[in-house]
Amino acid sequence: MKLSLLACLLLLSISSISCNANYQTNNLIKKLIKSRKSAGNPKSWDGLYSPVYVGSQEGLMEADKIEALPGQPAGEVNFNQYAGYVTVDPTAGRALFYYFVEANNSSSNPLVLSLHGGPGGCSAFGYGALQELGPFRVGNDNKTLIPNDYAWNNAANVLFLETPLGTGFSYSNTSSDYDTVGDEITAQDSYAFLVNWLERFPQYKDSDFFITGESYAGHYAPELAYTILSNNNVTNQTKINLKGVAIGNPWIDLNTALLSIFDNLWTHALNSDETNAGIHKYCNLTDFGGEQSEVCGEYLQQAFEEVGEDIDLSNIYAPICKTSQDSQPKSVSTASVDDFDPCSYTYVESYLNLPEVQAALHVKPTKWSACSDTDWTDSPDTMLPTIQQIIQSGISFWIYSGDTDGFFSVTSSRYALHILNLPIKTPWRPWYSNSREVGGYVVGYEGLTFATVRGAGIMVPSNQPQRALTLISSFLEGKLPPSTMKLSLLLGYLLVFLIISCNANQIENLNKLLRSRKSANPPHPKSWESLDVADGQVSALYVGAQDGLKEADKIGALPGQPQRVDFDQYAGYVTVDPQAGRALFYYFVESPQDSSTKPLLLWLNGGPGCSSFGYGAMEELGPFRVNSDRKTLFRNEYAWNNVANVLFLESPAGVGFSYSNTTSDYENVGDKRTAQDSYKFLINWLERFPQYKTRDFFMAGESYAGHYIPQLASIILQHNKATNQTKIINLKGIAIGNAWIDDSTGQLGIYDYFWTHALNSDETNAGIHKYCDFASDNSSSSCDKYQNQAMDEAGNVDIYNIYAPLCKISQANSPSTSTGSVNGFDPCSDYYVDTYLNLVEVQAALHVKPTNWSGCGGVGWTDSPTTMLPTIKQLTASGISLWMYSGDTDGRVPFTSSRYALSTLKLPLQTAWRPWYSNTEVGGYVAGYEGLTLATIREAGHMVPSYQPQRALTFISSFLQGKLPPTS
Repeated sequence: MKLSLLACLLLLSISSISCNANYQTNNLIKKLIKSRKSAGNPKSWDGLYSPVYVGSQEGLMEADKIEALPGQPAGEVNFNQYAGYVTVDPTAGRALFYYFVEANNSSSNPLVLSLHGGPGGCSAFGYGALQELGPFRVGNDNKTLIPNDYAWNNAANVLFLETPLGTGFSYSNTSSDYDTVGDEITAQDSYAFLVNWLERFPQYKDSDFFITGESYAGHYAPELAYTILSNNNVTNQTKINLKGVAIGNPWIDLNTALLSIFDNLWTHALNSDETNAGIHKYCNLTDFGGEQSEVCGEYLQQAFEEVGEDIDLSNIYAPICKTSQDSQPKSVSTASVDDFDPCSYTYVESYLNLPEVQAALHVKPTKWSACSDTDWTDSPDTMLPTIQQIIQSGISFWIYSGDTDGFFSVTSSRYALHILNLPIKTPWRPWYSNSREVGGYVVGYEGLTFATVRGAGIMVPSNQPQRALTLISSFLEGKLPPSTMKLSLLLGYLLVFLIISCNANQIENLNKLLRSRKSANPPHPKSWESLDVADGQVSALYVGAQDGLKEADKIGALPGQPQRVDFDQYAGYVTVDPQAGRALFYYFVESPQDSSTKPLLLWLNGGPGCSSFGYGAMEELGPFRVNSDRKTLFRNEYAWNNVANVLFLESPAGVGFSYSNTTSDYENVGDKRTAQDSYKFLINWLERFPQYKTRDFFMAGESYAGHYIPQLASIILQHNKATNQTKIINLKGIAIGNAWIDDSTGQLGIYDYFWTHALNSDETNAGIHKYCDFASDNSSSSCDKYQNQAMDEAGNVDIYNIYAPLCKISQANSPSTSTGSVNGFDPCSDYYVDTYLNLVEVQAALHVKPTNWSGCGGVGWTDSPTTMLPTIKQLTASGISLWMYSGDTDGRVPFTSSRYALSTLKLPLQTAWRPWYSNTEVGGYVAGYEGLTLATIREAGHMVPSYQPQRALTFISSFLQGKLPPTS
């Protein structure tokens, strides 16, 4: 059986993916499918001139003026706003609705037309004005308006047009008009609207005029621009002073767009390797009208089923609107445009259907909805020839993309731009918004500028309002977005960098190790099995007397801890080498409920050489977090001791509070001794806490714990098999997160992740693939150049979570009096923890000797295998549970690296890739292989429980129970 790609996409359009407010995504697919079933659909746009109706506009501007919108903020509106109809065809009775807001300095600012996509279409007023770039947002009481500090009328006079007819309040008195809507009539009517509107508002006739829009406005805007440019050449025709076009996350080329959808789903960890490979093998996505095999249709359907139901493809990391959230309005007094509200589309629909609102807007009574159901009669397959012609006209042309849109993605824009093959004039670089953070990235081509907006979906100003305003202001000024921070901000950044260096050290420790491989004295690179550790040679296993030490280690209370702590906690040292005076520090928290039956979980952080206590316990999965006052604690409701008794170990000596009395110990440490000492620690600790000797034992950790944990597991299993060994550790499973396990695939994965997530340019990624051979580690100057270029291009982002905010000096030095919450990530947590753990009273409570504690130690590293894959392969056959998980926004040890590493193991697939759920939302994705489980945690960075505490708890609970995370 053969299927057309039309039929395959029809399957997708009726799939159960929830797009929340942006159901225009599915709407678009349906319209395109319908339009391409009609005969004579154009392959490209060739808009022709036709006479334009120009009606009398006398007195209509004054009649359209809005005195006040119902619910608008009292006394805060310092601009004029207008709304009403402009007739574009009096014979048919066809009229388009507009909403217009002037800038404070309206006479000197340009005029911007804002269009929305669909097609069909979707409302530039309901979406664009009231959810994105207009001066107001609708509060969750459905009747109050909230000021938008980042409205685009700060930089321009903004005109919102509901087009075509049937969209929002726009209408026709001729019913057959609704059956003939398409690109051509939309462009003609929009042009007729502009000509008449400028008669109504003649003061704007000579103003610089710009067109902006998103989504299917990738058709609307170029087609209208082409119509304007063509008609400007006609004698006696109104000339419109068109200066530029900017289209966001645009649908501009059908064939590249389709391919990009599925490549983007795969590179962003929403699809499996198998599904992506199947699509590339069986589907010809560059031939939209061609026949496709039934197998192709199955893979396309599978791709969307793998994504899951409760995820918004227009912003893959955004929360979804929940019924309870929508039906229970809260106070609007604290609402802010800085906080994205996934239910905003429901507030807008209710607001715009209020009779008093429609009266204020001067519209006839209408059942307003965001998108119309009109069929679409014509839609060119590609707008690239039209864009090429507009570029040649000399006007400014920008394409911008929110980089978390899963449908009209950065990938889509990149693939389309490749076809244009434009020369580069300004290389790819980061741009900065009104802070010291990267707002996105920009590259200048000959005649075209391409920019991204970091952390934004398809409706860029909804998700990143401040960055969107910075971007559009630059576009209107005819210059690229800012390339540097303001001097004051830069100085602030440098100061923060000097003060808050722990997070940087976590990154630097792994970088330092990788650089050391190229030094004159590199760490021993041989495989773990060749280091004579895993064959039982921890010959002199020291076991010391532990009588009374458990009681001595019990913590009465940590300074500043909240009241009603309902679990026991312990801290202290365990000696692992009495001759050298080497002792490791631990912190142990029992479960509040049923601690006597719950398993024992050891947590290790990576580095190498970073603290499992400071990071793991105090910033991730422990029972407390440190408040911004740096002296009090607040409870982590998603602490892992809800489901296990959790043991945090600072290893090796020289990390955190762990120490040695022998100085050379700090210079001769590596994987081998870390594993040996950790095993000795466990044996002695279990003597101190004998009630846990037979308990199910699990290990988990992140980053370089991708070395620590498999190595320690290997030692445990080998010693458990020893004939004379009586000290058995009941190891049941290990879980390693964003784990560094293989140098070759790890490094390649970093740079491919950078490119697919829009941190790097096409040219830099191509250079790395051409000149870098990570498998043989044969470095070259060209490879080094492109690697350095990759990091420079990424700019000032937290590579541990590429969408996370950075710690600002004002935030770090201005402690809040309120208690923190684990539901809101605080980028300054490193600073709070560092100060807290250096308090004298805290160190006393922890039973440690006075120490200048820091998050990462400066220990040397003498041995480090370049790969742990042989060890991991052995562990998959050992019978213990082995899980690998990845926060999908980590750029340092990304999911891409884990995928590449696992592909070399060639493990048989047992459970197909699927979404898993936490609190009714997609928590991530999971696939079961023979002996190994691979999972992702959605919208989490390197330190998964810091960014997604609830999802992390759901995940680890499933791991401990020996079952895959929930399917619903």
